[in-house]
Amino acid sequence: MGEVEEVQGRKDVMLERDASVEDSEQLKPVVVHIPRVAARTITGPANLQNQDAIDWGHHGLLAYGSNYTIVVIDTKNVQPIQCLDKHKSMVNKVLWERSNRNKAANEPSSLHLVSSDTTGHIIVWDVVTGNPKAVLQEGNKPILDMEWVSGFDGGEHMLAALHPPYSLVIWDTKNKIKLWKKTYTETLVSFNFDPFAPSKLAFLCSDCILFVDDFILSKVPSSNGRKFYISSPRSNLSASSARGSVSNLTSVGLEEKQRTRDRLRRLMKDLVVGETKPKPDDYMTVSECLQLEYHRSLRHHLLLVYAREVLILDLHINQTVGIIPLDKTASPLLQVKSVRQREVLYCLHESGSVSAKFRRRQLAFVGSPLDASVGSVCSLDMGSVTADVFVEMGYEQRCQSEVVRQTKGLKVLGMAVNPVCERRIALFMNTGKVVFLEMRPACTEVPFSLVASPGMLSNLLVDCANKMSNCAQRKETLRELVGPLMNDCGVPVPPLRLLVTGMLTGAASPFTVIRMCPPLTTRNWQQYTPLLAAGTTTGIIQIFNMATGTVDKELSVHSYTVRGIEWANLTNFLSFAYPNVSSTQGQVRNELFLTDTLTGNSLPLRTDKGDEPPISMVRVSPLKQYFVVIMKDGPFELWDLRNICILRTMPKKFPFVTALEWSPIHNLKSLKKKLASVEEKEQTEPTTLAISAPGGELGRGENTDKQLVAREHFVFSDSESRLYHFSVEGNVVRDGIKMPPESGFGTVTCIAFKNDQIVQGDVNGMLNIWDLKAHTSKNIHTGCGWIKKMRFAPGKGNLKLLILYSDGVDVVDLKEVKKQYERISQLKCPKDMVKVLDIDWAASDKPVLATQDGCLRIMDMTLSTSYSPLMDYELQDPVFCPSLLPANLKLLLSTQFWQDTYSLDFSTEDGFSEQELQVMKEQLDLMDEEKLEYLRLCPLGTAERSLVVAQLFGEEAEVDFWTVALYYLQVSKLETRNSKAVFVDQAAAADDFQNTGLPSVLDTKRINRYPHLQPLDACYDILCDPYTYQRLQLERVNLHESKRGDYQHTKKVIEQLLLLGEMDRAVQLLLETEIENSSYYTDAIKACLIATIQSTGAAQSTIKLVATNLIANGNISEGVQLLCLIGKGLDACRYLLSYSQWESAVWLAKSVLPTHETNEVMRKWADHLWVSGQKNKALLVLLSMCQFLRVLELLGSQKLHAQAGLLLQACQEYEIISPEARLQEPLLIAVDLDFARHLFSIGNHQAALKLSEKLGVPGQQLHKEFQFLSEERR
Repeated sequence: MGEVEEVQGRKDVMLERDASVEDSEQLKPVVVHIPRVAARTITGPANLQNQDAIDWGHHGLLAYGSNYTIVVIDTKNVQPIQCLDKHKSMVNKVLWERSNRNKAANEPSSLHLVSSDTTGHIIVWDVVTGNPKAVLQEGNKPILDMEWVSGFDGGEHMLAALHPPYSLVIWDTKNKIKLWKKTYTETLVSFNFDPFAPSKLAFLCSDCILFVDDFILSKVPSSNGRKFYISSPRSNLSASSARGSVSNLTSVGLEEKQRTRDRLRRLMKDLVVGETKPKPDDYMTVSECLQLEYHRSLRHHLLLVYAREVLILDLHINQTVGIIPLDKTASPLLQVKSVRQREVLYCLHESGSVSAKFRRRQLAFVGSPLDASVGSVCSLDMGSVTADVFVEMGYEQRCQSEVVRQTKGLKVLGMAVNPVCERRIALFMNTGKVVFLEMRPACTEVPFSLVASPGMLSNLLVDCANKMSNCAQRKETLRELVGPLMNDCGVPVPPLRLLVTGMLTGAASPFTVIRMCPPLTTRNWQQYTPLLAAGTTTGIIQIFNMATGTVDKELSVHSYTVRGIEWANLTNFLSFAYPNVSSTQGQVRNELFLTDTLTGNSLPLRTDKGDEPPISMVRVSPLKQYFVVIMKDGPFELWDLRNICILRTMPKKFPFVTALEWSPIHNLKSLKKKLASVEEKEQTEPTTLAISAPGGELGRGENTDKQLVAREHFVFSDSESRLYHFSVEGNVVRDGIKMPPESGFGTVTCIAFKNDQIVQGDVNGMLNIWDLKAHTSKNIHTGCGWIKKMRFAPGKGNLKLLILYSDGVDVVDLKEVKKQYERISQLKCPKDMVKVLDIDWAASDKPVLATQDGCLRIMDMTLSTSYSPLMDYELQDPVFCPSLLPANLKLLLSTQFWQDTYSLDFSTEDGFSEQELQVMKEQLDLMDEEKLEYLRLCPLGTAERSLVVAQLFGEEAEVDFWTVALYYLQVSKLETRNSKAVFVDQAAAADDFQNTGLPSVLDTKRINRYPHLQPLDACYDILCDPYTYQRLQLERVNLHESKRGDYQHTKKVIEQLLLLGEMDRAVQLLLETEIENSSYYTDAIKACLIATIQSTGAAQSTIKLVATNLIANGNISEGVQLLCLIGKGLDACRYLLSYSQWESAVWLAKSVLPTHETNEVMRKWADHLWVSGQKNKALLVLLSMCQFLRVLELLGSQKLHAQAGLLLQACQEYEIISPEARLQEPLLIAVDLDFARHLFSIGNHQAALKLSEKLGVPGQQLHKEFQFLSEERR
């Protein structure tokens, strides 16, 4: 058979070329890396039903749904790393599983996500293996929305799914069961959980908003929620003219029937118009609500997204407190993402542009007689304001990305934001492209210092200032790029830009033809890359790397639809195209090009031809000497491929060709001696064409006159199914045998030729197999109809045949020994897959299918799987996903207390295997050197390093833990310095330590004790320091007052002012009550009472008695107000706690009580959170009280020994716990012992021995045990 032997093989194969006359000496075996082609799906244009099916995981990977497939992208290297293909209908939602903080140290790393489709299926995927773990279904209608249930311990795998028309189902994805189902009375569109209160969620309905506040995992919510409409009441228009338009959330039970019947869209138009009478055209600019989402930075705030504006609703007063309008020239909105850091909104526009809107500081502020004016300490800068000052929550645009280049039909389907850094954005287009954006400073050098953590003082730790001067400034997260809104440091927002940093291109569609490059052989392995050329209807030809699944080149070659592609060698291909036949004569203008994929240069052929019959096929000979061009019902042309010239045009009487194939049989062996002599003189390959040399010129070679020509053969069939055999040598075409048609055989549509087997397929689904050696013929009826195409698999002796029918694909094996036909697998369309347009072999055991949905599917031999385990893929770069690395590495990056210097050079002594070390080195090499250097230095010690590592590994809960811990470690250190108190004997002062928060002597109300320490973000809400929290509440009540429209709203504002100690303003509002109001007399008396108490403070016992009676009779709010009026805030909080009004009690305590009283309330709240299944939040609350010992105790009870050990080390660095106390306090000793056991269990024996040795007497027994076990395992 042929001299060119094809190689089937593994990823790394020992190849040795067979000895031949052209070899000057015998070559030694060479280890060759052969790119592995694995089963996968290369997606093309997406469907509109894929809208919003995109999610960015905490581990840094991006997943999106394209048609029926989920694609996973490594966002660091912008490369596809996995495709998940099991859905039978369009994917409409994709969600990454949340990180599991309580995962065991020895539990293998995993990546899970869920996806839903338009037929109601929810699939839980194991991304590493590519297999579905579970398929969940409730009905056959499209899933409307999905969210993970957050805030509950053990609820990481609980999925909330909205099933139409009005059912909320909670799925346990771990146990693959339905937990419960709740059916509501309204038609639901979407929903969103309140990030600040796990028991609350909001549904967007067709004409209203439905609020649920009794959500728990253990049982079905009992209520049907509270329904609200958005309205702009006529009665409020005149009263609000000085303040602007007012929009209310009005309860169904309290709203007039006329208003309840108003549609949401109509009311929105009224709101947008405001005071000005609208023009008729203005009504068309507002569309219905596109999205509902809770504000992720501000408690009790909800975003309603419309095409031309964003409404910000304050759910405490049920009013619109802010409107973000678009400019008239701006593109309409599609989606808004609220991020936790820095109160930023990312707005996606229809044009594909993304704008970043930052919240503005409010100019007006309520003054208070309690405000202190201290020169050395920052106090709130508040001026007196009148009731006529209009305050609104405003946002301003800081930067906007460029508009995506618009092409016909281009739409943006979704946007995802990196949840860890929150400054990287991904856009998903319907063309299949994914565009990556990143927020960066407009200037390379920021002209002022940005903090490297939530708070930073350079002199808190030893050598901190030196470390800061030596390490580069971190700009990894949004909070490191931009200072907080509530900041007295005066750090301005730097000029910012949203830049495109990467783009992933999918397959262009629709495909018309695909063709795989010549297979791997012993002669081309050094240059071989598994490339596939795919032609489209637009004339574009894409070159795909089948190993990596990426677009290698995109060449604009033709003006018309590409009809066929044939490779001339590994880097050049022939392609032809012509427009759709429209003339009655069937004449078209053909295009035939020879294209070099290395340079992109295309050489046109047959340029002298005018209108003629369309080209039906082009076929290149196996030795790449010739190619034939066959016209439909027209002449037959033979071309010299080496010299790019026509050799012969067959006469008109030549039979019309319906199918043609070259024979792999040739006379090359008989020419070897002649070719060898030529090689000695010219030092060229015997059959190497001038075009086939890598990087060679297209056209005539320099020595083509001296090249010897081998004789090659081809067979073809005519319209009457006769089979002809011809041979070609030079420009001589010799007629061979002619075989009559088989009886019962229809018109031949295609021919496949390999070894001695000639296979013909006809329009009736019949196969005719000729065995040239045995001189036998056999007909086989496939039972599948018209055979459109056939391809033999590459590889010597591999007689597997891929057959394309109009309604499916077969893989059959023509076994050479028994000469029999065996069907290996079959695929039916559209039952098993969408319609298949073209076929080929990507490797010897990997068929590749071009499907109608614009995808290329590389299948396995069963034709059932088009995905593979992650480890089977050939990737351009290693996958950057630290979450998949051993848990031991996370700990080693956070601390190396047992070593003299911090190092990133790990060894097997650290508990890693050789394979793990290699993978870890790859991951660390992918990181920027600046980031690694900062990790080495980390000026704020173990706490900051643990925060950086948590961000790197995408551990959401740990990021929050270390963010809060780092801030309050610094606060505690500052307070220790200010009070000159040093904890020398920690064991004796344990009780005092637990009860010591921020000393009450320093608790001046609304005084910023730490003006140079950046506060926590507003998203941490109740965890913020008292100054920042009080300031947020005062700004908010000022906003509420400015927006008040009716008496009920004013009453709420008065209550807030009283509780916050703003008595003068409360009295003023009470005296503004209209005389016609039924509460006029009550408010007047109340105003007198407040004024009297302020001036004299008399009758406190009477007021307390009245307050107690009011609370006992259910008037809790009124009683609490009276208690606060006489300075009994702690009593008020205790009453609120007794009635389980935890949120109100905590708000009041944090807003007005001194620290030691606040801590009493917060401690009870933390205990409540702990027992009610919100342990993570309880730990954060305790950290905010500087109760580090209690946190260490609770971490130990949760078996989070590594985290407890790191926190203990950080506490010692900040001198909160002394080294002596660490060796004497039983709790601290237990923490260290458990930490040592954890280190030993994960294989880090060196660290475990060092720690147990440092503990002295308490660690002696454990140290001996470790030594014994270490020696035993050697």
